[in-house]
Amino acid sequence: MPVDALRSVAPHIDMVLKHVHAKRIVSELSMADKGLFFRHFKGFRPEKIGRGRVARAVKKEILEGKGNVVFANMIILHWNQANANLYQDMVEHVQTINEDVEAIEQITDEQANPILDDLLSRYGQVDVLLCTRLNGVRFDESLIQQRLVPGGAAESTPSEESAPAAADQAAAGDDAKPAAG
Repeated sequence: MPVDALRSVAPHIDMVLKHVHAKRIVSELSMADKGLFFRHFKGFRPEKIGRGRVARAVKKEILEGKGNVVFANMIILHWNQANANLYQDMVEHVQTINEDVEAIEQITDEQANPILDDLLSRYGQVDVLLCTRLNGVRFDESLIQQRLVPGGAAESTPSEESAPAAADQAAAGDDAKPAAG
């Protein structure tokens, strides 16, 4: 399950790994999964191990091949800890449906929309998507695609989204404009 969760957010894996503390996860791996530690991190000084090396290990151990469940769980745990407010808000919302969140088999659109409305008003769209996918929140897949996946129907209005992009392009000058062909 955790391997599938990380694979489902593969396009956003950099945003997940941004919240991983490389030295801490390598230390945890040295105790939890010695084989993975030796394959990817043995022989490197802890202060020289960065997110890039962790990202390469994630790609090889989780996104490709069989998938390492222990490593995937550790990555998700780090993300949840770094995004504790969003995680806790999601848990509290889902517990209003059923205190035993693991017993929930499906969250209807009628139940999910108010949850998503609240969370999207306070957190970024991709962050809510990551929280949903990484923690296996049982929203309907079509609702996730529509409301949470970038490019879905619930994207912000073009003026809100394009303003930062337009400012970045203006700051870059003429180099950012495509060549006429």
